[in-house]
Amino acid sequence: MSAAFTPQDYQDILAQLAGLSDEQYKSFHQGLVPGVVLTYGVRVPQLRQMARAVIRQDPVGFLAVTRPGSYEENMIRGLVIAGMKLPMEERLPLVESFLPLIDNWAVCDIFCGGFSLKKPEDRALMWAFLQPLFRDSREYYARFAAVMLLSYYVDPEHIAQDLALLEAMSQEPYYVRMAVAWALSVCYVKFPGETLPLLQRQSLAPFTQNKTIQKIRESRRVSPEDKAMLNRYKVPMPRG
Repeated sequence: MSAAFTPQDYQDILAQLAGLSDEQYKSFHQGLVPGVVLTYGVRVPQLRQMARAVIRQDPVGFLAVTRPGSYEENMIRGLVIAGMKLPMEERLPLVESFLPLIDNWAVCDIFCGGFSLKKPEDRALMWAFLQPLFRDSREYYARFAAVMLLSYYVDPEHIAQDLALLEAMSQEPYYVRMAVAWALSVCYVKFPGETLPLLQRQSLAPFTQNKTIQKIRESRRVSPEDKAMLNRYKVPMPRG
């Protein structure tokens, strides 16, 4: 049995973060995440390694001992919650408690990517948890829902509901609209016949419609003919 996580273990993590800091990476990454100040500048693979070490030791103890702190600490916290081995019904309250800490796209998307949803019951529980978040006005609650959808639920079972949920997401914040466009582009790449009618309806906000088409056209898995055809469904952007 692994030793219980202690306050000293937390101090050791902070010291490890300080030792791994990279000023050049810190400056570069801050440019990719507007409005966020990195405390240390530690690369994501190293944060993942640290999170895996916590999961092997005592993830529940880690969550009890630590408190929300720097960008890097929050990243580790999210990765621990996503990757810990608690049953999903016990983990979802932890997911819910983490959502208010997400204040940028990077923490959101890396948190989403940390889950393993191989068990049907886990997938079903998470899908039910996500449903109200698709309508949430808070930017990163809604983005979390859209990125989880594109990461785990673009499949034959969910595609019809995926498209309906994404089409209904009318939230204005930039990182929600970008996530919706990204998710719809994934839907098109995997299910072009099901997704094309949505684009033909031109029912999305102009930004989302055009960004979706742009992202589809950037995919190497879409034929040149389809890329040319999709240009017909771009819409004029409002002025001002």
